[in-house]
Amino acid sequence: MSVQILDGKTTAQQLRESLKPRVTALQEKGITPCLAVLLVGDDPASHTYVKMKARACESVGIRSVVKPMPRNCAQADLESLIDFWNQDPKTHGVLIQHPVPQPLDEGALLKRLLPEKDVDGITPASMGALLAGEWAFHACTPAGIITLLDHYHIPIEGKHAVVVGRSVILGKPMALLLLNRNATVTICHSRTKNLPEFTRQADILVAAVGKPELIHGDQIKPGAVVIDAGYNRVEGRQGDVGDVHYESAAQVASAITPVPGGVGPMTVATLLANTVLAAETFCK
Repeated sequence: MSVQILDGKTTAQQLRESLKPRVTALQEKGITPCLAVLLVGDDPASHTYVKMKARACESVGIRSVVKPMPRNCAQADLESLIDFWNQDPKTHGVLIQHPVPQPLDEGALLKRLLPEKDVDGITPASMGALLAGEWAFHACTPAGIITLLDHYHIPIEGKHAVVVGRSVILGKPMALLLLNRNATVTICHSRTKNLPEFTRQADILVAAVGKPELIHGDQIKPGAVVIDAGYNRVEGRQGDVGDVHYESAAQVASAITPVPGGVGPMTVATLLANTVLAAETFCK
């Protein structure tokens, strides 16, 4: 049995193409979807990510506004900027690029952002709504994973899903989204004892712990669907490495995401989709 490759790059492009007529319809009403990005400090990776997101916005007709701030700026200045975007009717989504360097308080900024503009889906209000089963924008990476599973008609209801990772932006919301789709969910993490005992039970395995090639094929249930949300740099190797050892996992799994080209493109496409939805929902 050959493994099915879950092509996030192609699926994300299809999602982005589907946004274009929606953006055009908004523009005909005098509304141009706008994503505002707060970028604090000089972290090279953050600057690269923000440029990539800005190009993605432009590709579907979303206006992108990036506000760079020095790492020694005042917390009050950042909070004032969030307040401005909260009240600005032409700003439909706001992204606070992580990480905001200390001693600045990133958590306080997230708490200040209105849920209807939290297109990244990671504020406490958005997470609380997800936990309660209420409407909110969902964190982009786990929401993108759900979209990818649906695109390939992979059933979720009744399946045993094992999520390896418990971060606020990935592991925890991933578990909740799967639970809300009637999966039975187990959450593991870096301190779980005898991790393979749990991963071998998974019908759907989501690896999101940030440890390169932590999970090998002999730790995976035959026929499982493997979602690798890990992106790790390993010295002496070119490109990104996932949390799953791809070659051995592909010998066992029924379906698997590659790294790169799997989860990553879905994250960006979901951010764009959330921004368009924010414009459609809150600009009537």
